[in-house]
Amino acid sequence: MPISSKKSLDKLSEEVIHCKRCLDLVKTRLNPVPGKGAPNAKIIIVKSHPSSDGAEKTGKPFTGDMSGELIRELIKDSALSLNTDIYLTYLTKCTPRKALDGGKTSELKKPLLKHVNNCTSFLNEEISITTPHMIMSLGIDVSNILLNKFFSVDKKYRKMDKIHMKIFENPSFKLVPFFAPEDVYIDKIIAEDKYKEDFNSLAKLLSVI
Repeated sequence: MPISSKKSLDKLSEEVIHCKRCLDLVKTRLNPVPGKGAPNAKIIIVKSHPSSDGAEKTGKPFTGDMSGELIRELIKDSALSLNTDIYLTYLTKCTPRKALDGGKTSELKKPLLKHVNNCTSFLNEEISITTPHMIMSLGIDVSNILLNKFFSVDKKYRKMDKIHMKIFENPSFKLVPFFAPEDVYIDKIIAEDKYKEDFNSLAKLLSVI
């Protein structure tokens, strides 16, 4: 009998938790953070990495900080659900850090290429198991990486407003780059009302797929 999507994701979560591919992060991480959400998701939302003051502490994706709570608030207010429609995950499942003198560490703004490459297979498996119709990539860095890896787009976009809500397609799924939550409440590149409006537009589209 085939293994269910839920059991496959549970097994994958255990692999993430015990992963030792990035030895530098194994030494500095608090908790690796596996993805979580609908086993047969219509959409996967991908953020760069767990933040040290949020998901890394809780061990649950998109929790414990303003970034995660904003996305969860948008989902709650939409026609979609984490139980049946959406799966939340990260490009890299550990918080990226670099070692400093004296045994101290400093959190990196984004993961190194080696961290991304070591973790890509986990995202591949999440996509394979959940078979989403759409992937939403949060922020310019995540969007550029996913466009390169899954759509063979070599061009590096510099501004998120050039690709925000633009739909890219391959035979398996659509990719929709989306402003990161930090673009709303830190850099203030996009207004919160507009951010919510755009998310609801995508939610309405997905609810009829």
